[in-house]
Amino acid sequence: MSTKFTEWTKRLGQQHFAMYDGTGRTLCGMPMLGNNYAHAMHDEDKAPCSQCAERMAFITEGELV
Repeated sequence: MSTKFTEWTKRLGQQHFAMYDGTGRTLCGMPMLGNNYAHAMHDEDKAPCSQCAERMAFITEGELV
């Protein structure tokens, strides 16, 4: 069974990820407030959150980046 994540991108391009369980918080602890621009922005305009990326890697691969 694979772990599912949902993308949450803020208006200025800050890209966060959350568990696909509806908790309303990203992996780095940022609340998912306001509009989600994940599907409205191109990937090259997004700046991934380093904490979310590290935690995603740990969850999926079992090791810290």
